[in-house]
Amino acid sequence: MTDLRQAAQQALEALIDAANVLSAPMFSDAADALRKALEQPEQREWQGLTETDWEEIDNKKDTALDSFAQGAVWAADQLRELNK
Repeated sequence: MTDLRQAAQQALEALIDAANVLSAPMFSDAADALRKALEQPEQREWQGLTETDWEEIDNKKDTALDSFAQGAVWAADQLRELNK
């Protein structure tokens, strides 16, 4: 469990305790929202372009495919695949 998830879990427990003691709906609502967030799977670490990707970019310099727009679309596609 990451530090952020541990902190969120501690906050959830505190909200549940506060809701039980103070009977304030806002604590229960916040606890429910935090519980739902913690039920979500942990996010993977972002994956950047690989050395092979950078070589492919370098190989396209001074060709018909050497434009900023085409490069941006290609990079977006590569990153989308790596970070599914």
